[in-house]
Amino acid sequence: MPAARRWRSSRHYRNREDLLAAVGEEAFAAWKRRIDAIRAAGALDWLRKSARAYAEFALDQPARFDACFVLKTRVERLYPEDFAARKSPVITLVMDRVRAAQADGDLAPGDPLELALMLWAELHGLAMLHRAGRFTLARSAFLDLCARCVERMLATLAPHSTNGGNTS
Repeated sequence: MPAARRWRSSRHYRNREDLLAAVGEEAFAAWKRRIDAIRAAGALDWLRKSARAYAEFALDQPARFDACFVLKTRVERLYPEDFAARKSPVITLVMDRVRAAQADGDLAPGDPLELALMLWAELHGLAMLHRAGRFTLARSAFLDLCARCVERMLATLAPHSTNGGNTS
């Protein structure tokens, strides 16, 4: 954005921090709309689709992604207080789906917040590496990589069989 346009935009705010807060609020609203659009058959399907939505958000809307997950905007949520208090609408949804998957027997017991953070951290790391040019993957290949990584994580977090691998 040209400097003159940035100045015109920012003059409606008292300071840079207020401008960043407004940008952050708008970006988080866009992220929440993306999550709210997910239609899934069950908790694990929702987790998979939300993971893909995160990777797509990083690729499709990098400025908003940064406002949500990279920049300090004064509207970002902080671990552990804000997440434990359910102040993050999306992490709250992820924790609820983790709990549902645990109740369905699809995920092993564990702290839903910590499991949500594991999933988020994995995807965030992949997204940041891709955006930094560390991957030479086309969009579809990158999204496939993210999906495979999520599948591995979900498989690792699945309850382990106690019958010695016997499936009968």
